[in-house]
Amino acid sequence: MKTLFILSLLLNTELFHNSKKGIKFYKKGDYETAINLFLEEMKNKKKFKNYFYLGQSYSMVNDNQNAIKMYEKALSGKFSKSIIYFEMGLSYFLLEKSEEALQNLNLALKYDPNNVNYLINRGSIKYDLGLINSACMDWMNAKSIDVNSIDPELININCN
Repeated sequence: MKTLFILSLLLNTELFHNSKKGIKFYKKGDYETAINLFLEEMKNKKKFKNYFYLGQSYSMVNDNQNAIKMYEKALSGKFSKSIIYFEMGLSYFLLEKSEEALQNLNLALKYDPNNVNYLINRGSIKYDLGLINSACMDWMNAKSIDVNSIDPELININCN
């Protein structure tokens, strides 16, 4: 019985270590190693925070299909929903699925309506979809929140 308990404790410690190591490699920019560590940990214990970092790592190696799958799983946890929707929107945009990207940026802004990065990116997606006036409104809104958040030239060139 003691042996089983110690073995269980060692496995859980190793899994925790894989999670920490995965985040460490993610922050260093070694996304392939981070992916492998997170996947190894996920075999035994599902952590929603790891789904987010796994999604980020997949995105950084241009595997946006898998990134989206991981972001969707991360939504079930307590991780900030706004950042998950934002990142998922960017992954959809990189897959040239602007409609889905826009839906996710809308959700990100629902949770964090004054985030200038979300507004600027949603404006860019709207612009890509031909929604010029709406894009300009997002960019102007971002500028009204933080005057230095966006290059005024972008607005002048695209919104006049």
